[in-house]
Amino acid sequence: MRQRKLGRRPLLALGTIAATSAILTGCGDDQPTEVVFDNPTECAASGVDLQICQAEYQRALQAHLQSAPHFNSQAACEQEYGDGRCLSSQSVAAADGSTNAGSDTGSFFIPFMTGYLVSSAIGNLASYGAYRNYVGGPNYSYSRPIYRTRSGDMVTSGISNGQRVSRPVNVNTRTVSRSGFGGRSSSRGFFGG
Repeated sequence: MRQRKLGRRPLLALGTIAATSAILTGCGDDQPTEVVFDNPTECAASGVDLQICQAEYQRALQAHLQSAPHFNSQAACEQEYGDGRCLSSQSVAAADGSTNAGSDTGSFFIPFMTGYLVSSAIGNLASYGAYRNYVGGPNYSYSRPIYRTRSGDMVTSGISNGQRVSRPVNVNTRTVSRSGFGGRSSSRGFFGG
């Protein structure tokens, strides 16, 4: 009889482990892989090192200047992103300190950057040194600028096959507020505005 009891325990343990794994796997599907912040201060308030937050913001800002949706007129930009939510290329160049903002020539308009999207993995980094190692590694995912459309939807923009493409922000994304890494927040400001 003793052998039977010993034989059943591993089966029970394996059954418990399998059930727990299934539950955890199910929960993992809902876990966000990216987090939205309005600014570096909000990022730091969530518990991430301020230097990491600032570095990620600068990466998103560079991506914004290179890949933001471009419009030929302010009216066309504001039709999609809202009144007073667009900058001219001259304003962007002045803010950037360059004579040419982006690869296009001539005058154009881009929406304000309302936040930035970062990998949720930055919440696990203990220091800026760990961040520098993470950025140099194969699992690093670049920060991306976030824009709010006239209807309030969050979109991000990038270059795909030489074309600027706007995409909705991934549904597995969460917005972080000052209350911590799991809170919610709405956009409170615009880059440049």
